Amino acid sequence: MRALHDWLRRLPANVQGALWLVSGGFIFTSTSAMIRLLSQQIDSVQTAFFRAVISVILLLPLIASGRVKPWLSKRLKGHFWRTLMGTTSMVLGFYAVSLLPLADATAIAFSQPMFSVVVAALIAGEKVRWRRWSATVIGFAGVLVMVRPGEGSLQLGALVALANAATVAVSILLVKRLSDSETPLMILTQFAIFSTLFLALPAIWVWRWPDFWGWVLAVGIALSATVGQYFWVQAFKAGEMSAVAPFEYMRLPFAVFMGWLIWGEMPVVWTYVGAAIVIASALYIAQREAQLARERRRAEAQPGKSQPEST
Repeated sequence: MRALHDWLRRLPANVQGALWLVSGGFIFTSTSAMIRLLSQQIDSVQTAFFRAVISVILLLPLIASGRVKPWLSKRLKGHFWRTLMGTTSMVLGFYAVSLLPLADATAIAFSQPMFSVVVAALIAGEKVRWRRWSATVIGFAGVLVMVRPGEGSLQLGALVALANAATVAVSILLVKRLSDSETPLMILTQFAIFSTLFLALPAIWVWRWPDFWGWVLAVGIALSATVGQYFWVQAFKAGEMSAVAPFEYMRLPFAVFMGWLIWGEMPVVWTYVGAAIVIASALYIAQREAQLARERRRAEAQPGKSQPEST
């Protein structure tokens, strides 16, 4: 393991980031597959509750050692609202995976950057100009290609997946606001604790005891989601966001492969066409945001020069 770590560190930073993100994408896809398998035994709310409780258990050594002290946070209200949106998105995401083919759920989830533009404009008050609005409209057109509402194929699962993407966008905004004073570990810990509290009563309401295989899946979901999140953080820590982010879309071929391997599913051609449109739009939005960030840094380095507007 040490030799592998040393080999990885000798690679260019963006290559390191790409490898972290591709590996994390495979792990997240495996998590989705386990969620769908577990949905045959228990409700999505109960699955999310297991995910939250096991996360708390995994974090207990850090809390006991004092590395994170959730009771000392001065932004409990912010954590409350962030966890409320994050927990909602988690339940919706789990439910969407249980209703849709794995590739379809994954492809629709890629619409999240488009919702982030809308959230930035309507909630955060950012000035979004025509380039990003155009990319957003085109991206949503790609979503319509995938779900094809005019052909009577608009399923509950597609609507749930879209709602999940929207709530993820709001949750990301709230995380960004918290991160100006809270550490990632504090945000993660507060989410685990609050989501456990939020989900306890709903989980009891729909409670069913899983069998041994179900418990294995529940623990596997919590562990793989935690490891996948670590890989995701490491990816953007190692490389530049604009160079690394496109590799996140490797999750789609992984989802196609797992869906075929486990359930014998193959997406229809419109899923590929719509996903290509959505991914292209998301990459353009990411490229524009990276360019604007570089321009802002240059403007900050040159006092007196006006900062660029969002476009």
